[in-house]
Amino acid sequence: MALPMPPRMITLFPRIAMNYRKILLLSLGHLSCDLNSHALPALLPYLAAAHGFDYQTCGFLAFAYSAVASLVQPGLGLLADRIARGWFIPLGILMAATGIGATGFLSNEYAMFLSLVVGGIGAAVFHPEAARYANIVSGDRKGVGLSIFSVGGNGGMLMGPVIVMLAVGGVPMGDFTLGGFGLHGTAAFCLLGLVMASLLFWRVSAWDMAARTPKVLSGSAGASNEWGSFGILSGCLLTRMGLTVAFTTYLPLYWQGVFHASAATGNLMLVLFSVFGVASNLTGGAAADRWGFRRIIRWASFLSLPILAVFPLVTSPWLAGLLLAPLAIALFAPFSSMVVLGQRYLSKNMGFASGITLGVAVSVGGMFAPVLGWAADAWGGLAPAMHLLTPLAVIGAVCACFLREPKNA
Repeated sequence: MALPMPPRMITLFPRIAMNYRKILLLSLGHLSCDLNSHALPALLPYLAAAHGFDYQTCGFLAFAYSAVASLVQPGLGLLADRIARGWFIPLGILMAATGIGATGFLSNEYAMFLSLVVGGIGAAVFHPEAARYANIVSGDRKGVGLSIFSVGGNGGMLMGPVIVMLAVGGVPMGDFTLGGFGLHGTAAFCLLGLVMASLLFWRVSAWDMAARTPKVLSGSAGASNEWGSFGILSGCLLTRMGLTVAFTTYLPLYWQGVFHASAATGNLMLVLFSVFGVASNLTGGAAADRWGFRRIIRWASFLSLPILAVFPLVTSPWLAGLLLAPLAIALFAPFSSMVVLGQRYLSKNMGFASGITLGVAVSVGGMFAPVLGWAADAWGGLAPAMHLLTPLAVIGAVCACFLREPKNA
């Protein structure tokens, strides 16, 4: 006869455990969705060369996907809060993949624009519902679970351009070229999206989340939305995304312009920074489960201040390279904590919260990158312009100090 589990063991092994198989599958779905948006910048040069597009037209096409995906996401999140459906996840992946995949078979920029709008809507359909499912299947380890989920998006950032290079451009290998099917190679995105959407549609239907939708959660005693706290958290998130997007955008150019390194060296630094970021995302989620989400956000915010203040003053590329690791920790570690806190502050509208934290914040934060570029042109280089990142980090740290413990924790 099996002995009953001692009380101490029950504490160590809670009944609501994270389902690693499900969270990994959702992370893989996140990768297959986000690789489409990150493939577009790599695809634009091929479209421009084939159809004679100018920079304005390329920007017009990029706007179609990214802006629509980000701005529509909160509204679709609210819709998902009302009519939560698991099939939103595979539908979003399929639409996002079709939007990118069809561009290689179109010759008119307006048709491409409409196709990319469909892709952007697909990304907006995917993220709120997928983030909510990730929250549910993470059990009591939501920090780790949301970190694993967000790492899938980081993987999409790396995989998108690689697929374009292989399927569209090809990789010369002596007398042999690996891949390289021209613009019709974008069909690879449709194929990948169809496979992943089919797998997720089959699996998500079997999970039977109907009994744990937000409608049930919102009906629980004491559940309410804390809009004031969510506003303060949005300040933390927007400044964090502004710092991350601006720094990663100009990191290769910084190594070239300030340290007079080659383009390959600059790109290597970006890859190293991204690797540090992915690792920090995972460890930050685990640390948040142990020490608390607010504490991780505050520690990361204050860690970024001295690093960003010193970085533009460093004249050695070796020392600057060493600073990339702690800076990646400061910028990437608190991300999953912010997503989880947002879902807890708006426990009755987790889809809307996910739409803001995973969609709008990325785009609004990304608006700081052109500001940094303007400052670099006006002030004579990226080194003096990088000083603008310090006051932005100060704003984020101040907001972090005012974060409150969610009532629905």
